[in-house]
Amino acid sequence: MRLENRLLLFVFASSFVISFAGAHEALADKIGASNLPRPAPGLKGRINDADGATSAAVLGGSLGFTSNAGPTLAEVPSAFHDRAFGYAHVFSTPLGRLDLGLNLSERRYVSFQDANERVASLAMSLSKDWAGQQTLLAFATSAGRDVEERLGETSVSLSHAWTSGRLRPYLKAETALLDYRDLPDPFQPSGNQDDRDRLSSRLQAGMRMTLTEHVELELGGGVDTKHYLTRTDDFGVRRGSVSLFPAIGLAYTGETGTLRGLYMPFWRDFRDDLFADGWHHGYAVEGEMKLSDTLKAFASARYGFEETDFLIASAAYESVAIAGVVWTVGKGTLSLAASQTRRSYDDLDLVALARFDEKFEVALSGEMPLVEDLSLNGRIGYLDYRSSFGDIRTDAFTAAIGLTYAVAQ
Repeated sequence: MRLENRLLLFVFASSFVISFAGAHEALADKIGASNLPRPAPGLKGRINDADGATSAAVLGGSLGFTSNAGPTLAEVPSAFHDRAFGYAHVFSTPLGRLDLGLNLSERRYVSFQDANERVASLAMSLSKDWAGQQTLLAFATSAGRDVEERLGETSVSLSHAWTSGRLRPYLKAETALLDYRDLPDPFQPSGNQDDRDRLSSRLQAGMRMTLTEHVELELGGGVDTKHYLTRTDDFGVRRGSVSLFPAIGLAYTGETGTLRGLYMPFWRDFRDDLFADGWHHGYAVEGEMKLSDTLKAFASARYGFEETDFLIASAAYESVAIAGVVWTVGKGTLSLAASQTRRSYDDLDLVALARFDEKFEVALSGEMPLVEDLSLNGRIGYLDYRSSFGDIRTDAFTAAIGLTYAVAQ
């Protein structure tokens, strides 16, 4: 196929998919994917908070209503019910500490069943501390579906770090297989996901240095690769790439708060000449501050790029700002958080098509113990999403209330 014809087919098909499907890995472009922090504490946190506990289980359910199920561009109001189960256990073995975690969750919409969500994940890690060093082997697998995507992910990582001394080197290697399932869409490039399956691998090395009692410096670098299992996608494009990156970070830990920052630019080399090689930048800054014995504030900002599929782009550049407060009320907690996400896209250097997305989220959530192991929880949230591509805009108001049973032993 001639380059001009391939490019026209690529742009036409991409435009169709962007307007009606919007299914790819980039989270900010997924309308329903939230950048807000999770409202409930993790299972490992519940183990650590209970003296001598080696296992924890959480069972929850809630009822709610949303003005836009999914949410989607169809804007279908619907009641829904959530169910979730989580289990974590810590084992002591001759090879080290073994952490096991299992999570299952499901949301069912009454009026729009196509938007039903399911997620199942399993994670295991084996860590060994010895002679001022730590070795960590981790495995994780998950499968999920929603109105926008069907994705299975399996990852393995191995890291080794020196944990004592002023200079502490580290090494880390990881790889993940992303397995996209077909979508129920009559338009083949949108419904067929096989050409998006890929291996993402990264090798990184560096050193952490103690500068003062409260400040730590990190220097490092590595290589990141994206290898697609299908040589070319439905549009005849090879999307594989290799990236080289340095990294520099600073961390401050004080009595009233913490602050961490990381800068990691990438030199990205694409396999297909349709995409322009070059430097792409990323950073992340996050911190929290204790305002009083009952009030804590947190904030973060990050900028980076994501691999994109079925788009007129080689990468999506995303900036996210998050801020919020957590208020402890007796044995319960109340949190308010908001985030602003902006996203722009690389073009192919051949077609002058621009796209910008913007998403605002705010949520008020709380958890109040009723008895020793049973808590009442609730959440009220609002999401507003807009895109310059096709002048798209949608929003969603969501409210839910439920019960959570959690036990650690």
